Amino acid sequence: MEKEDAADATQLSAGAADSLGGVAALRSSGADVSAALAQRAASDGVVVYRTLDTSAFGMPRTLVYDAVHGDIYASYPTTYESIGLSAIVRFRTNGMNWTSTSLSLPGLQDIALAPDASVLAATDGSNQVHLIDLATFSVKSTHIAPFGIGDQGSNIEVAIAFAGDGKLWMPSGEGYNWHNLGFFDLRTQAFGTVACPMCYSGPYFAVSGDGSRLMVTQTAGLTPRPPMLYMDGGDGVLRTNPVGLDFFYWMTSLSDDGNRFLFSGETVYDRAFGTVGTLPLVNDMRAARISPDGRRAYTLNYVVEPGSPALPVVRAFDTTPSAGTRVNLSQIGSFTLADFPACQASTYPKYSCYRPRMQVSKDGTTLMILGDKKLIVATIPKALRRY
Repeated sequence: MEKEDAADATQLSAGAADSLGGVAALRSSGADVSAALAQRAASDGVVVYRTLDTSAFGMPRTLVYDAVHGDIYASYPTTYESIGLSAIVRFRTNGMNWTSTSLSLPGLQDIALAPDASVLAATDGSNQVHLIDLATFSVKSTHIAPFGIGDQGSNIEVAIAFAGDGKLWMPSGEGYNWHNLGFFDLRTQAFGTVACPMCYSGPYFAVSGDGSRLMVTQTAGLTPRPPMLYMDGGDGVLRTNPVGLDFFYWMTSLSDDGNRFLFSGETVYDRAFGTVGTLPLVNDMRAARISPDGRRAYTLNYVVEPGSPALPVVRAFDTTPSAGTRVNLSQIGSFTLADFPACQASTYPKYSCYRPRMQVSKDGTTLMILGDKKLIVATIPKALRRY
């Protein structure tokens, strides 16, 4: 399925597009295509802002960005409150607008991209791990997990995650109850498990861009909540975080090297779990993301109910201070989006639809936001990216 939305796309000037040397050439050279386009346009004084109508796809669960090829991937499961395609959708730019292509996977649960962008993995309700070839956007191999693959069936981020050593981590054990941590090793093509003592109706993951640090929420269903765990270097050793963090569902992200992480859209920590600072506690935050270099945190804010017409605002915060030197993070500035990426409702069964997914390009120039209405790709103003 191919889909273009040129009417919604703000066009680059012909001269700016020509000066980029061609998207095909950038992609074949392994360049970060989207970031290269945005960076060149920004240097020419052009602010790139494009949208693509995604309302036919349903509610996205996980958004990943392939910086090697410049493509965006999203999972659209049909489980729990989701009403989706049961497909992976690839979004690709030709330098002037974005198109979409879908790959159907019955029972799709979630997706994860290897840190080196060598492969995209997907899990399904039949306990299968599918490895997706990015060049052809097709399944190149399928592997059945002998321990079963647990999943909560919701839009909670993130159900599976790649570590830097080539292991794909997932909940082991079928159903919604007690799980361990299962993994599939790309190098050996073998499955394995690591004990997770309190993984009830979980776990959930967040991982650094290079895969060097994996963070694990054990459960959302036990009281008191057990501590959040983490693993470094893919050594298979789960450690308890030293500052009492317990639980995240969403809006948790790590920098590429894992030296900064944003926890539940509230607080930024360093690798040693020192507090870098907190974000403002507001009730209109819909998404939050730390930049790949760990120097910025971006939040997406707009009112869901009673349906205010005020447009979404992206706020940028400085996350460079040393841990322990300040309480609140400094806001550098903000900019307004011209569109709402997601529906504005917080009632069942649409209560997750207003939490769009957000990514930042590797070089920090581009913001990618995906909801159940639109994909928005926008240049981040220079003043918000660096001093």
